[in-house]
Amino acid sequence: MRLLGTFAAVAVASLLLISGVTTPVAASSDDVSADDPSLVVDLEEDGDATVSLVSVYDPNDDDERDAFESIRTDETTQEELLERFANRLDSVATQVAADDAVDREMSVTADSVDVRIDDDRGIVTLSVTWSGLAATGDGQLVVDEPFASGFETDRALILTVPAGATLESTTPEPTTENGAQATWSDGAALEGFEAVVQADDGSEPATESAADTVPGFGAVVAAVGIVAAVAALVRRDR
Repeated sequence: MRLLGTFAAVAVASLLLISGVTTPVAASSDDVSADDPSLVVDLEEDGDATVSLVSVYDPNDDDERDAFESIRTDETTQEELLERFANRLDSVATQVAADDAVDREMSVTADSVDVRIDDDRGIVTLSVTWSGLAATGDGQLVVDEPFASGFETDRALILTVPAGATLESTTPEPTTENGAQATWSDGAALEGFEAVVQADDGSEPATESAADTVPGFGAVVAAVGIVAAVAALVRRDR
């Protein structure tokens, strides 16, 4: 049975906001970079991926500046935010495996937190490693779920392919695409999402498995919980 729900990153995309704070700086949907509000998926040739949640703050807005500073100046808060992000996505990966939706192992581990100021903007990036995100076989990587079923986000989705590979096909049509990277703007309808990546030399990726169709994730209740918990965490340090 196909489970209906929203990928946990939908809610986690708000985890850097303090309750009552206005939405961080929005990027133009036609010109999105990895330093704009986004969910960035950097694929590796073995099907693993680095998944990064990027939030941007305007220092000219008092609330956004305070929110950014409360994170920038507290390494414990940074570590706890990353841990919550990684744990939530790992629970999604565990659910996929428990449903026997894929014939490969999937797991998520915390990677890094990057907090910096660039062009007078505060940028916070939480990164995790998602092992087995893409299916592999016949010299291809195939990414579909969790994006194909019930995925919603308030920011752009950016998919970057490994070096020496190209995007062979994408559904739905991305907002921008150059063969190495595709971007879907915030609010884009991603139902039926699929991205097929072809190694330029036709070689087989390191890990083989058939392309899988994964059901959507019933993560709404859990996602609401993490937003509330993280909001409380940040408010604690105000």
